[in-house]
Amino acid sequence: MKHVLALTAAFLFVAGAPAAAQEKKVHIESRTTQSGPGPDSKVKREITVGTVKEYVAGRKIKVVGPSDKTYSFDLDENARVEGAITVGQPVTVQWTKDENGREHVMVLSGAGSTRGAAEMAMQPKPDPGHDIRTKSKKTVHQPGPDVTTKTEMVVGTVKEYEPGKKIKVTGPGGDDRTFDLDQAVIVRGKVGPGSRVQVEYVKTDDGFEHVKVVSVADDKAPAATKKSA
Repeated sequence: MKHVLALTAAFLFVAGAPAAAQEKKVHIESRTTQSGPGPDSKVKREITVGTVKEYVAGRKIKVVGPSDKTYSFDLDENARVEGAITVGQPVTVQWTKDENGREHVMVLSGAGSTRGAAEMAMQPKPDPGHDIRTKSKKTVHQPGPDVTTKTEMVVGTVKEYEPGKKIKVTGPGGDDRTFDLDQAVIVRGKVGPGSRVQVEYVKTDDGFEHVKVVSVADDKAPAATKKSA
């Protein structure tokens, strides 16, 4: 399996833990569709957690993933590498594939599980101030059966809210969505009629929806970069 990467900036993160503490090898695929202002968009993201089999700086890297499958990535002179890449050491590679077939490798670094950090970066990041709905399907390939999870997210305005019981949200296109809530739901911020929220939920194959998080939407636009005088 070979992926040719045409990119302006590429990143690889190598976990510094010894071989004995290597994270379990996995390959994760995530496909997300987003609807809202403008045309729908689709993004494919993948993560490979494994062991470096071969590495030629600026040219290529091969990673042994789950079930001893080898994933090969071609790198170019623009590839940015963080950390020492060493054969036999663990590595986490995250890459995306857009609607035009372009593939881009990105880095996920930080304390704790590199896989966990990578999966956090996989989550859709809604544009501030817009009502949107996303649908994501994530498949984890690992030793044993594959695990598939379907998640969805709605960003909109609260129409009705009964803590611990239900919430009705007006999302993109003026469509109302009603969600049942239980005591396991995490509520972040002050939620009430008129407030803008982000509702994240899991959807099973039989149509059952379980809300995980209800949080006040971040509608603040990113701070403008100051120009030097």
